[in-house]
Amino acid sequence: MTTTIEVGMLGLGTVGSGVVERLTRSAAKIEQTQGIRLHLAAVAVNHLNAPRTVQLPIGTRLTDSLTNVVCDRKIQLVIEVMGTVATAKKAIVAALNQGKAVVTANKDLIATAGPELAALAKKQGCDLFYEASVAGGIPILRTLTDSYVTDNVQAVSGIINGTANYMLSAMATGQSYEQALATAQATGYAEADPTNDVAGIDAAYKLMILSRFAFGQELSLPQIAPTGITHLSASVCRLAAENGWQIKLLAQIQRHGSGLYCRVAPVAVPVDQPLSQINGVQNAVAVQSEAIGTSLYTGPGAGSTATANSVLNDVLVAAKHLINGYRMIRNQKRSVSLTVTRFDQLPQTYLGIGPVAPEAVKYYANEADFSVKTIADDCYQITGLSAVKRKKLRANLPLTLIPIAGTTDWKQVTENSITSPINVAI
Repeated sequence: MTTTIEVGMLGLGTVGSGVVERLTRSAAKIEQTQGIRLHLAAVAVNHLNAPRTVQLPIGTRLTDSLTNVVCDRKIQLVIEVMGTVATAKKAIVAALNQGKAVVTANKDLIATAGPELAALAKKQGCDLFYEASVAGGIPILRTLTDSYVTDNVQAVSGIINGTANYMLSAMATGQSYEQALATAQATGYAEADPTNDVAGIDAAYKLMILSRFAFGQELSLPQIAPTGITHLSASVCRLAAENGWQIKLLAQIQRHGSGLYCRVAPVAVPVDQPLSQINGVQNAVAVQSEAIGTSLYTGPGAGSTATANSVLNDVLVAAKHLINGYRMIRNQKRSVSLTVTRFDQLPQTYLGIGPVAPEAVKYYANEADFSVKTIADDCYQITGLSAVKRKKLRANLPLTLIPIAGTTDWKQVTENSITSPINVAI
């Protein structure tokens, strides 16, 4: 017996087109194996006559009215892939208030308004899924929810922006920042305006979502204060690679005592660590937990196919719940109130790269009480660098300072500098 679920979609851009294509290709398999027919009843777009690369299924209505989708009584499930924040939020709120299940890939919205929307979904007894909002090709939210339910997550560290990783991989081989960006844009891995990707904002939004699932802790963008890759050069990336490190834009969050430590910034990852081998648009998330230890989850992080596949998987789960009369909001852990501090406030070891004579670096090392080791010409390993010492060093020497992964001096951690006792709605 096959049950039909009426689906509406908001947006028909890159991801939306990918969803339509995946749904069309998989329709027969879904019906045969799951007993579910997903009927795409309507799609809302900004411009009805805009050129499109995908053909809608027969019987799908194209409209330029969001209301025609979210308020259609026949539609049971709404897919939001149009982007934006305010407009998307308004549409999702309307859909949830209509009692419809919602699947979204909108990381900006979920990062900033996820708890509010989850609370509304719970109140209305609706599903709200957003697996595709973080590392589209890796089911990391589902993994944190299902596979770590009896475990205690201690740290999450990931490469979760495919654009930045693609560019850093290219720069390590000698391409300039400008060349790497142009190539990423030409291949569709970077937007015309790449600000969110190269400034670390995209990764920070995703880390905000991961924090809820891993620790039940709400974070804000100012607390993370992301550092992007715009200040890096090909020579810095190449020199690091030649001496045993790969520079990666890492999103990290770690619990230590009663504190939670976060970072989105370029980090020098030793080449013997798995994250250093994640190149191009690939994403990877390493989860460290009490029972399992460290596990690495990898997959594509850019492109419509991987994201569309995650959206469609969420759609299937929500469809089954609609058929069975069951609702579940796959959400973060119960809220906690941890003290939040950025990693850059802690003493750690840095890779210092720049046209500076060893004598000059050693002079400031003696003056400011930190140690330095010459790795190669213009390349130094600087140990015991606190935030104050780092600021002084940068003010006096033209060095690019990049923290080395796993070198935080926890013994010197005392008071946390930033607090955020925020409850998370579930």
